[in-house]
Amino acid sequence: MKISKIAKALVNDEFIFYYQPIISLFSGKICGAESLIRWKKSDGTIIYPKDFIPAAEEKGFITEITHHMLPKVVKGLETLNQIDDSLFVSLNVSPQDFSDKEFLDTLQNTISGKLQKRENLFIEITETSFLPSDPHTQKVLHEITEQGLSVVLNDFTAGYTTFSTLTQLPLSAIKIAMEVTQRAPLSRMDFRLFRHLVSMANQLHLSIIAEGVEDYETHSLIAGVGCSHAQGYYYARPMPLDNLIQLVNKSPDWLEYPFGLEYLAQFDHIDFRRDVIRASLMIYKQQEMELKERALARLPELNHEKCRFWVWYKNIEPLNKGNHSYQQLGVEHQAFHAIANLLLEKSLAHANWTEIERIIVEFSNKSKRMMSLIQDLEIEKLKNYFS
Repeated sequence: MKISKIAKALVNDEFIFYYQPIISLFSGKICGAESLIRWKKSDGTIIYPKDFIPAAEEKGFITEITHHMLPKVVKGLETLNQIDDSLFVSLNVSPQDFSDKEFLDTLQNTISGKLQKRENLFIEITETSFLPSDPHTQKVLHEITEQGLSVVLNDFTAGYTTFSTLTQLPLSAIKIAMEVTQRAPLSRMDFRLFRHLVSMANQLHLSIIAEGVEDYETHSLIAGVGCSHAQGYYYARPMPLDNLIQLVNKSPDWLEYPFGLEYLAQFDHIDFRRDVIRASLMIYKQQEMELKERALARLPELNHEKCRFWVWYKNIEPLNKGNHSYQQLGVEHQAFHAIANLLLEKSLAHANWTEIERIIVEFSNKSKRMMSLIQDLEIEKLKNYFS
């Protein structure tokens, strides 16, 4: 593909976006879309990115395309947010954009005064396209998040990005590569790999999007292990913005009750109890302040409305309106966190061991009560789902 033809197409405004819906597996509804560039020639012919993006990158022209397309993706997001202000749109950027000195300024100028919820614009980066340890890359990504936008790591396979890198980048979500998603139903080991990636993302407080879902078996499987979002031909192919708006207004539903997310919520709860008790005992025993401070720094979120369990709890609220077990679980969760804070407070004050022990027992009993309520909720939903 000659770069002169690509440049002419840019001047003639022949580049457009198609949008592929992304589904929330909490609700079964469309929650956002990935913007995918297309070259629509004057005769209506559609040219796919694989036929012109590599040439544009090779000649260093890709940054020109990015600058030209940024206003279009922002306008598309604004249109969608007029329908539902929770909908997000993701934009793929090239590693060359990170080297472009004008990229961040153009991004800031484009979104200034135009997006009520900047976090609804997702910037997608591909793990094969950059060196995560590169300080410049990290600096640019942090500046993007400082502008209020969200960063997503695309095509994650655990093949290029080390697990430790995920803690160094300011990510909101990771996308599991299509080949990993599509292999998940095929063998025990592939399924375990997929399940591990979902669990790991949950532990890091990242949303996880499974790419390449093309059939009901895969859809049901990924929902069953706690994947939070999905994308693929099973739901919809990429489409023009007008078609996406029509589809959103029809409100299609791909809901599978999120039992997998329920199990992850139980793991979050168990991990929280373990981490709080372990930290409390370490603080109680240690005299060295530095060790106490590190123990406190490792603690999970202590505010009951900011922890990972609460994210799950609020996400399933629409499915549980008026449900007594659900409402009681919220009350018990708040009390559980209050006891956790009390335990840490008494440990820091080096209270009498008898009092510490009493609080740990109370904390554990409250934990058992919560686990019982979660499982009651699960059984109720199973009965309703299959009746």
